[in-house]
Amino acid sequence: MSTIGSGVSVQDLAKSLMQTFDTNNDGKLTSDEFSAFLSKLLTGVTSAASTSAAATTAASTSTSASSAVKFEGFDFSVTKDPLKSAKYSFANAAKAAGTMPTSKTDAETWFNNNIKAKMQADGHTINWVKGDTFQFTDASGTFVVDFVRGADSGNPALAWQPS
Repeated sequence: MSTIGSGVSVQDLAKSLMQTFDTNNDGKLTSDEFSAFLSKLLTGVTSAASTSAAATTAASTSTSASSAVKFEGFDFSVTKDPLKSAKYSFANAAKAAGTMPTSKTDAETWFNNNIKAKMQADGHTINWVKGDTFQFTDASGTFVVDFVRGADSGNPALAWQPS
């Protein structure tokens, strides 16, 4: 089996991508779903190329608003239906984003740019986002969740901490 990077199999990556971009959960990518995938991919490639070029010419004293995704309290060994589980709808969107906020200040923008639309497409209405906390409503009720453990600590992680 082929692997990418630190032991992630191509099959696992494909499964994760399907869970993220197969918005109607029929096991197939429609042309609209595939277009969304390509747009996200090309945005990442363009962003990476721009970041790389900027890093080559800029001093390395600036700090980043996001970092590689680190999860705490999620069990990815069991497949969860993101249409029923707001927690795993959030997790799938965060995995697809490929970065995470490192401060409360950056968390709100990161959530609105990377998470909100996907969760809403999965049936979880986002009522508000403030820093690293958001409120959502779905068939189970209305809940407030703190989604970055240790924001501003230097060692943050994505978490699902109901308030």
